[in-house]
Amino acid sequence: MSKITLRPTIPADLPYVIGEPLPCRIRTITALAGKRVIGIGGIAFPPHGPAIAFVQLAPAEDGAAGVPEARRYPVSFHRAGLMAMEMIRASGVVQVIATADAGSATAVRWLKRLGFEEAERQPIAGRVLFVWSNSQP
Repeated sequence: MSKITLRPTIPADLPYVIGEPLPCRIRTITALAGKRVIGIGGIAFPPHGPAIAFVQLAPAEDGAAGVPEARRYPVSFHRAGLMAMEMIRASGVVQVIATADAGSATAVRWLKRLGFEEAERQPIAGRVLFVWSNSQP
């Protein structure tokens, strides 16, 4: 297994996980397996909406049938999530939203563990909407 390194995202990392121009400003952490970008995660700042926490994994090397490599490193994945939450707290945003696949108990449990709470209203079919609120004065 490769050594996982977490560092701030640089522009050269984006093509490995996002196949289109960014629609808004982001602040993210990159996960590297050796020298390969295997995912990024952090916060997006859409111009007309709430801040959004997200994770974008690099596709599996063997195509659509494979599991993204980042999923093979759950401890590093969680450590990156904790780093992203520190970054979110430091950003000063009041509220952040995130979604998880409704069929993924692991994703739902992870977002709760990071401090997100299920939203009262669930407007997206097949997704669970979560909200994190900054409780600092």
